[in-house]
This record gives sequence, structure tokens and C-alpha cells, in this order.
Amino acid sequence: MRYLLAGSLIAIGLSSAPPLHAQSIDIGPGGPNIDLRSRRDRERDLDREDARREMRRDQRRRDIEDDDDDDDDRPRRR
Repeated sequence: MRYLLAGSLIAIGLSSAPPLHAQSIDIGPGGPNIDLRSRRDRERDLDREDARREMRRDQRRRDIEDDDDDDDDRPRRR
């Protein structure tokens, strides 16, 4: 009777707990990684990373072009 009561309490406890689902599980060289974000959240984060990368790339390109423009203004030796 004791085991029946313990088993039923465990079953009730497990069934009443809210379900937890990992959205993504990766196993790689750094070890296992569990990502709890939804697919939409992951895609949004990737889009933001891409946008930031493009902004940094454009800024570096502008900085290089500005440096090249400065070089044209100095007098040249003949």
C-alpha cells in the first residue's frame, strides 16, 4: 500500500508540473548546449547579428575611404 501511495504521488507530481521543452539541443566541441528560445527568437537574434555585422563592415569601409581621401591632400614630391 505504501508503494502504491508513493507511486501515485509521484505520478500526480509529474503530471501537474508544467512541461519544459528545449527548443534546440546541440552537442559540439564546447560541450552540450540547450537553447530554450523559440525559433522566432533565434531567427530574430541572427538577423540582428547580421545587421550589426553589416553596420560594422560599412563603418570600417567608410573609415578606410576617409583615410585614403586624407592621403590625396598632402603635397607630393616631384
